[in-house]
Parts: sequence; structure tokens; C-alpha cells
Amino acid sequence: MPTLDFGALAAPAICALNALSGFSITLLAVLLLRHPLRRFSGPRAAYSLWLLPPGAVLVAAWAALAPAASPLRWQGIDAGTLVVARAASITATHAPISMGAALLGVWIAGCALSLLILILRYASLRRGLRPAPHELRTVQMLHHDIARKLRIRAHAAGPALLWAPRPLLLLPADFTRRYSRTQQTHILHHELCHHAQGDPWWNLLAALLGALFWFHPLLPWARRCFLLDQELACDALLLQRHHAAPRAYADTLLLAATGTILPLTSGVAHPRQLQERIAMLAQTRRSATRRAAGAILVLILLSGAVLAAPGGRPLAVKASVDVRPASQDIRYNQDFPPHYPTTAAQAKEQGTVYLAVLVGTQGLPLAIRQLHEPGPQPAQSLVSAALQAVAQWHFKPGMRDGKSVAGWVKVPIQFKMWKSQEKSKASAPTA
Repeated sequence: MPTLDFGALAAPAICALNALSGFSITLLAVLLLRHPLRRFSGPRAAYSLWLLPPGAVLVAAWAALAPAASPLRWQGIDAGTLVVARAASITATHAPISMGAALLGVWIAGCALSLLILILRYASLRRGLRPAPHELRTVQMLHHDIARKLRIRAHAAGPALLWAPRPLLLLPADFTRRYSRTQQTHILHHELCHHAQGDPWWNLLAALLGALFWFHPLLPWARRCFLLDQELACDALLLQRHHAAPRAYADTLLLAATGTILPLTSGVAHPRQLQERIAMLAQTRRSATRRAAGAILVLILLSGAVLAAPGGRPLAVKASVDVRPASQDIRYNQDFPPHYPTTAAQAKEQGTVYLAVLVGTQGLPLAIRQLHEPGPQPAQSLVSAALQAVAQWHFKPGMRDGKSVAGWVKVPIQFKMWKSQEKSKASAPTA
């Protein structure tokens, strides 16, 4: 099976792929489990399932940063390996861009473009907002919860709740004329329930994840399902807290339905959601036992996502007869000696770069960190050259009880100028 070479971008690529795999698995699990869990425990339990995808991404990011945030625990130090990069002649060398690095670059460029589009749409929406007219200010005065928690702005596509970061309540200018007093109360309570659930922040997180995984084939379907589950959970909370009559509330949803979906907002009703939402109004009540069982199931799934996430931390290895520490694959690494940077050679910079390499079970470097040993520190150009070389190396993973385990290996790389003027190449790693 062909493999992708990420070159010097191996460490961020591994983190990105771990995040992508965790996001994909948990997103598929949510899409498959949301309907059964909603029927069993209610809409709010199904909505809480959407914690899984961002949780998996955060765990992958934390696992990648964990080695830098905690003391290094060595499984083995191959201290006898010393790579010497000699610079007798000054020649510029340019490594070709690998296919993996190119794909990672496309991913990053797509993320930047998606984020830019999101920012432009949000800025356009903010420019379209108008100060609340007098009749909307009276609504704020009559409803103390609205005055205390939300600021009202006029927008034709309202009612909606917008992340600002302090949430803004968007209402049409003719809000008091378009809706009866009961319907106004339903709509305002609905938006307060969105605020109580923290939906403006969840919408922001969903938009950022959408920009990060812009290419994901499940994303359009997931976005529609997320918005529907959010509204169903809000409906259930409204009926529970404010004891609204389901029939009258359904009439409000039909009247307030709008086909406009604004960025980073929670609306009252989208036309495509109405049929399912109205059908669920009569089924929102669940026993306390079922709700508790749903909450426990969500906690178990969250715990499973954390435990199953690809880890970046090394496993602790106890000394035993059947333990072999990680080491370099000398036969492979001698074909990728570090290149002496042209600027460093011109400045006659020398020194030894000490690197800590986290070797995965497949022998690939999962993370590379510079170690700051006592004494003079090498120039940054030498450190960069060492990192680029080691990112392409292979290693022999550590073994415990006959199985490959992740482990750290210490690699010192010495950059030394020769006095001789004859040409020579960087030496290969030696055992």
C-alpha cells in the first residue's frame, strides 16, 4: 500500500490525520445514534451527542501537544548514534515538495479560504443590522430577561439569535404587529432557551469545525442534522420550563418559519424542519429513568472517544528482559543526511543539535522536539536543518513482550566545518 511522505511536516500531519480520523468516526456515530437516542431519551440527549466530534478533535490536539507539556520519559536513548553534517563546499540544496506535504498545504489553504468566507458573511450580516426601533425597545422593557441577557437589533430575517460574542436578538421591525402577544412570548422564550443552552457558542464552534474540515463529505448532512437537533432540544426545554401549549406553539412555528439561514445564528423555525419539529412536540416527555440512561450513554461515548483517540504520549515501559528501546534505522537514514544550510556555512556556524523523537509503532516520527542541553546553543538555521532531515528518517520502534510500542529516542546531530577545501557529502548515520 503506498504511503504519503510528509517530509518536515510529519509531526503536524500526524496531528491533523489523527484529528480527521477522530472527527470522522465520532461524526458518523452521532449521525447513526441521534434518531434512536432521541426516541428513547428525548431531543436533549440527542443534541448532547454533538459533543463527540469537537471532543475527539480536542483530544487529538492535546495528545499531540502532551509530549511538549510534560517531562520526557525515555524508553531508550541511542546515545551512540551521532550524525555529522560536514560543510566543505557551500552549495544550496532544495528538497522537493512531497505529495503528503502538498495535500496538507491544500487542506490548510482550504481552511483559510473557508474561514475567510465565514468572516465575510458574518461581517456582512453585522453591517445589515439596524438599531431597534421604539416598538422593539418596548418589547425589551416588558421582558426583563431579554433586557438583562440579550441586546435587540432589527433584521428582516429574524427572529434569530446571533453570536456577537454577547448574543444579539434579531427581530423584524414589525415584530409587534406581525405576532400576537402569545406568539411574541413563545418566540422570546424560544430565544432565551437558545441562550440557556449556549447555542451561540456551539454554533461558532460548529462553524469553525466546518472551516477546518471543509472537504469532509458528511459535513453538509451533519450541518442540517445539527441545526435540527438544536431546535428540537430548544423546543423541549421551552415546553419543560415555560409550560407552553404544544398546539399554540406549533402555530407560532408555522407563522415564524423563514427560509433564510444566517451565519452563526439560531432561528425560530426553518421550513424544512417544521414537519419533524411539530411531530416531536407531542413526544417530548420522557421518564426520568430514560433521561438518566441517555445522559449516562452520552458520558460513556465521550469517555470512549477520549480513550480511543490516537495518543501522542509515550507508553511507560518497565525494565525487563524482553524490552528493546527505539533506535534508528541506519540503513535507511544514511540516505537522508542533514544538509548544511548555505547561510550557516557562510557564517561558519557550528554546533550540535539534540532532538527528542517520538517513534510510533510503525517506526515513523510522530513528534520531534529540540532538547536544550547545557552549553552554547546551536543557530536556528542548524536546528531547522536537523528537524527537516530527521522528519524523513525511519526508526526501529521499541519492543515490549514482542510487540511494538511508542517510545522516545534521543538523536544528537553535529554540524562541523572541515578545514579541507575538498568536496564531500554529509556523512551517514553510524551505529
